[in-house]
Amino acid sequence: MDNTNKHPMAAKKKPAEKAKTGKHPGGRPTKFNKEVKAKAEKLSRRGFIDREIAEILGVSERTVNRWKIKQPEFCQSLNLWKEHADENVERSLYERACGSVHADTKAQWVETTDLIDGKLIRGGKWVYADMVKHYPPDPTSMIFWLKNRRPETWRDKTEHDVKIRTIDDIIKEIEAEER
Repeated sequence: MDNTNKHPMAAKKKPAEKAKTGKHPGGRPTKFNKEVKAKAEKLSRRGFIDREIAEILGVSERTVNRWKIKQPEFCQSLNLWKEHADENVERSLYERACGSVHADTKAQWVETTDLIDGKLIRGGKWVYADMVKHYPPDPTSMIFWLKNRRPETWRDKTEHDVKIRTIDDIIKEIEAEER
């Protein structure tokens, strides 16, 4: 008895050659468009990382990385805005570490009472005063800044050179001294 499968569908068919038409190569169409690009840039400007941007856009981080590869100007734009956000944080940390002075306006509600036509009328108004706010230096920010900017001087862990001598080393030293 012949054990070969004679069923006509059992033979593997070769895939048909695709005609090169210059159209989309297939697969799901990309979600990348002007609106997605603008939204991703806005999120990057606000300090979001790629994983968070992908989540908000409803795609995977891998997809965002593919967009950055296929659209170099998109990648440059995201990196530029991320760098800008990092610089803002650095500047704020520096101001916090060193202390700063900022102009401010204080608003205060002032109760008023007036006598009009023999009647006591209660009211009030907002009074605004310009002022200068002083923020003292923050020691925690100073420590953080220095540990990151000058780790060789400000790190917590000090390195100690420990020399471990083996018994063989000690015997060799004793023999050398006896000579």
